Amino acid sequence: GEIVVRTTRSIYFFDDFKGVWKFETDVESVNIEWTGNAWTGLPVVPKLVAVVDPVLDRMPLLRTEKKAHEEIKRLSEDLKKTEQQISAISTDADDARKAFLEKDAARKVAEEEARRKKSEADAADEVVKQIDSRRKAYEAKQRDIQAALIKARDVLKDETAKATAERAESGISLNFLANNFVPELKSQFPGVDVENKTFSELATMFWDSGGQGFTHKTDFLGHATLVDPSDCEAGVSLATAIWAKDAKHVGKANLFVSWTWKYKIGPFIEALLEYARRTGLAPDSLFLWVCFFTNNQRTWLGQHQDGVGVFAANVRGAQRVVCVLDKYEDSLYFQRLWTLYEMFVACIILNLEVDLAIMEEGRVQLAEAKMREIKQCLASIDITRARATFPSDEAAIWRQINDVYGGADLMTSKIKELLLKLLNQLLLET
Repeated sequence: GEIVVRTTRSIYFFDDFKGVWKFETDVESVNIEWTGNAWTGLPVVPKLVAVVDPVLDRMPLLRTEKKAHEEIKRLSEDLKKTEQQISAISTDADDARKAFLEKDAARKVAEEEARRKKSEADAADEVVKQIDSRRKAYEAKQRDIQAALIKARDVLKDETAKATAERAESGISLNFLANNFVPELKSQFPGVDVENKTFSELATMFWDSGGQGFTHKTDFLGHATLVDPSDCEAGVSLATAIWAKDAKHVGKANLFVSWTWKYKIGPFIEALLEYARRTGLAPDSLFLWVCFFTNNQRTWLGQHQDGVGVFAANVRGAQRVVCVLDKYEDSLYFQRLWTLYEMFVACIILNLEVDLAIMEEGRVQLAEAKMREIKQCLASIDITRARATFPSDEAAIWRQINDVYGGADLMTSKIKELLLKLLNQLLLET
């Protein structure tokens, strides 16, 4: 049978017998001990036959050796599996490392982008701070400007009010009317016999105040394009335009002219010049308050202001009144409510100096008349038949006559007395 060899050290084989050996003996069990150079414990040493494993082509393994071999084989397989697992883990680790590197690169890019954005945000924040600082400075400056603007507006308001009052009291020189007005008209309207045009006709050549509102038809002396500071609109009075062109022709009015737009231009100017010669006043010293020139017709005709309300102030500012008559018999002057009202208020109510300026036709008529004829003519004056262009003016004047000045009869008698006195005085002077 198989002999089990136990040793506390090692089993050594002869150099010539390398391999695994199997011993056959008639003994069931033999304890063999190798002492280092010899076998011991062999009671019987029969012939030694080497039995070769035909499958393995080697000597059969001992059970313990076989067990160890199987353990080694198992461990080798485990090792192979472990190596495969390690390889797989290494592959996963490489993939994980690659992914980590990619993520780390992305992280670095993100961190760099974050740093860049933070830098941009810091720069933007600094810009915002600078803008906010400038905004605060601008707001402070704006407050200062607003305060200055309010002050300037107050000053402008006061100056505008003062200028408006001055314009309301301004008059054009008789010298301008006599020497410049007609030539300027002829230049503006070549071929037109302007001297024989009435002021009403001239108004229709200058302005249109019909149903579509007020418009300028011509820019005579620039009055249509100059801006009125009282309302910042284009369009000023003729007196303002004359002043802008040559200031010496405009000054504070010292003679209020009571007249009607139905008068012709040439005879009207001639009557005023005759008045100046008769009274010894130089044309360049007389500044005439004439509504056609002094009032801004853009507002008077376009909006129709209250002339009755400002009349007393205008006539009082001039201190002296001249009533221009075309003639004493069948006069246009006596047919107009405004002119009779002006004469009455100026002389009877305000106690101002009132005189007459009569056109050439009227002077001839007066020179040939007798006092009885003049009285008869004046007796025909009837204020109730007089009319105003605008119904609103007419109503306002009649309210004044009836409510303030004692009614039509009293006013008519006072006007007749005044006219008789003035005409008689004029006859005596001539």
